[in-house]
Amino acid sequence: MRALQAFAAAENRSLTNFIETTLIRSLAAREEAARVITMRVAPGTEPEIAPGDVVRGAGESDADYAARQDLMVKFWSLPDAG
Repeated sequence: MRALQAFAAAENRSLTNFIETTLIRSLAAREEAARVITMRVAPGTEPEIAPGDVVRGAGESDADYAARQDLMVKFWSLPDAG
């Protein structure tokens, strides 16, 4: 509690405002982190994938398989950010 009060005072905030702001920032960071998708591909991997190359999962419905094929093709075509 003393540490939190010291942090709040250092920022000229009330303890309540400091805690509220910290929680809001933490929740926003978690939401942002949940949006990040990292896909690692071995060097030399083809830059494109054909929908037929996506292996169908056991018990996967036609609609789910088609949606996953589409998603994988889109992910595979994203430019390298690195």
